Amino acid sequence: MLKPTLSQPSPSAWEKTDETLLWQQFREGQTDAFQALVQHFYRELHFYGSRFTRDSDLLKDCLQDLFLDLWTYRSKIIQTNYIRPYLYKSLRRKIYRELMRHSAEISNEDVTFDDVSSEEITAEQALIRTELSDYQTARLNALLAQLSDRQREAIHLKFYAELSNDEIAEILSVNKQSVANLLHRGLSRLRESWPSLLSMVAGWLLGELFSN
Repeated sequence: MLKPTLSQPSPSAWEKTDETLLWQQFREGQTDAFQALVQHFYRELHFYGSRFTRDSDLLKDCLQDLFLDLWTYRSKIIQTNYIRPYLYKSLRRKIYRELMRHSAEISNEDVTFDDVSSEEITAEQALIRTELSDYQTARLNALLAQLSDRQREAIHLKFYAELSNDEIAEILSVNKQSVANLLHRGLSRLRESWPSLLSMVAGWLLGELFSN
């Protein structure tokens, strides 16, 4: 049904006003706008979803269901300027439901936000804004594995998806201060473990935590 490519621009390549207009046109039933919406968000949603499951078929099904539901219920979906949080949260819920179908012991708090191997630029590489050697990447991944799932997810949403703390709070169903705490603790631990890597951007990073 949907044939999105994985070579779309990064989130920062589009202005939010463009996304809002596209969302409005999609809600009005314009099929071209809907296809453009799929193309625009598929890549980052796929990457985000891949951090919860290594089952590519399950992830593709969840993405298909997400966009199918959007089109089916488009007339009932509200106009919003917070499109990305809406889509992230919706995909998150669908993945959780599918994972919980296979394990009665899994809850929303238990599902792992994994650091799977990928050819994509990782959230952590976007975070430090530099090219990493294989050794540095492996070392950073090892440090990230010591963080909580929520801390890793918050870092991903902040520095890969480029969401505000308010938007992250909506996705994680927590308050803004909780998001700031997650980011602060996660980044502080990275900085303490590897000060030479983060020293150049530490001030900027900590400023970003409470800026919006």
